[in-house]
Amino acid sequence: MTRTGDHDWITLHRLRFPEAISARDRIFAPVAGAAVWRFCPQHTPGDDGLVTLTSDIWGGLGIWGSRDEAEAMLSDPGTAMPWLAEAVAAWHCLAIPVSHRGKVNWRGHVEDGTAVRPAPADPGGPLVVVTTAGFLSREDWMLPRIRLFVEGVSEVMAWYGALPSNLRNDVFNGPEGREGFTCSLWRSDEAMREAAYHDGRHRARMEQNRAGLMFDYSSFTRLRALRSHGDWDGDPFAELQEGAMT
Repeated sequence: MTRTGDHDWITLHRLRFPEAISARDRIFAPVAGAAVWRFCPQHTPGDDGLVTLTSDIWGGLGIWGSRDEAEAMLSDPGTAMPWLAEAVAAWHCLAIPVSHRGKVNWRGHVEDGTAVRPAPADPGGPLVVVTTAGFLSREDWMLPRIRLFVEGVSEVMAWYGALPSNLRNDVFNGPEGREGFTCSLWRSDEAMREAAYHDGRHRARMEQNRAGLMFDYSSFTRLRALRSHGDWDGDPFAELQEGAMT
């Protein structure tokens, strides 16, 4: 797909199925029209310390070249994702990227700072953060680092989830050798910065990575949520609006 306009648009999706689905057993067709489409199972470590790529919860991320395409996806996600009819709960969000940096393999090769085109101006609004991490190799000698990373992701997201400032978070692991993504929703930019960069489990794990103990490259994208609908244990942004009114 040709990327038009001066920036990208992003849709986020979280589906819960009645039973666990393995990415090794079932392949979901790519969504037509998206510049990037990732649909991945929730981060679920196995007994070996590696992710199983099996879960009843799956997450989707689409990058679109125009608002019309992104709006169409949000308004009628079932046409693009016919498997949505199988889900027992689903949440969808339209967002605009306002910053992006780092390396990520979403298109079959590692891109450095170019995978997402941010908007030239920040419109403000609810904050969503998407991050990724990747490895140059998954050979046996890398497995201790990968296990440490898998453990760290679980720890950090559980810690985030216990913070009042974190509305929701989840992690989706990518099959096919391409990265998945984390998705976290925050009450404010300041709260996110406090959680990510001040003392806490995220900062401690990042210090491990700076020592060369975990992933080889990563990316960080901030987005403004424009609208959302559906059920992610309720609609977190509706809750945020209700809280602002009280």
